[in-house]
Amino acid sequence: MVAEPVLRGACGTALAHVARMTAFEDRIRRMAREAMVEIGREEDEIDDVVEPPGADYCVISFRDPSHKPIEIPKPLGAGDSQELDEIRRALQYRFGM
Repeated sequence: MVAEPVLRGACGTALAHVARMTAFEDRIRRMAREAMVEIGREEDEIDDVVEPPGADYCVISFRDPSHKPIEIPKPLGAGDSQELDEIRRALQYRFGM
């Protein structure tokens, strides 16, 4: 098990645990922002992309609370273009396009 990095204050006191981003989470974050621009939305409408511990999906949440989060499953052997297509379709559906 890998310990999470800890943010420490000047006197060495632990202030917070800093969670590491998984490769899947990072890829979905980049692709979701790219897809938002492709569908004519602002990429910063995305609030966060998180892969819950032990999950096989990521959750894309939005700054506007009226937009419900989207769950993107881990692909089973899908290529990047297929994954990007799925994210794009999910975003288009969420924004009624």
